[in-house]
Amino acid sequence: MSILRSEQQLALQQLYRLVQESIDHYRDSAEFVEDSNTAQLFTRIASEREPLAEQLAQVIRDTGDLPAAPDADKEAGEQMLHRLRAWFTADQTRDVVKQRLQAEAELAKVLADSKNQTPDKTYQALHQRFVTQVENASQTLKQAHQA
Repeated sequence: MSILRSEQQLALQQLYRLVQESIDHYRDSAEFVEDSNTAQLFTRIASEREPLAEQLAQVIRDTGDLPAAPDADKEAGEQMLHRLRAWFTADQTRDVVKQRLQAEAELAKVLADSKNQTPDKTYQALHQRFVTQVENASQTLKQAHQA
């Protein structure tokens, strides 16, 4: 394992971090949202992303690198802010769904910006898979938000 990462390794690490953070946030939201159907929706989205995270971790290992865990302190702070915001709203479930929708929109923007980060075909395939998952989750969340 080299101290310096290649362009491919950096791109894969960023993608892995984004996927893993999104899984962590969905799992956290599922734990505190009061509506059981919404909690199940969040758990399902997280579960759908876990195979992608596992595949990314393996691809990173195949490049001679190790997958880097997301910043736990940053995640804990973000999750605390999400919970506080949700606790002080009239409709907690609607607010948490809205938060997840905003997070998906931010993910979509980051993914659009990083699309051509590396021409590596493996990265491109995994990137597109995550883009599709974000699009599907956004659509599902929009439907839940309108209900």
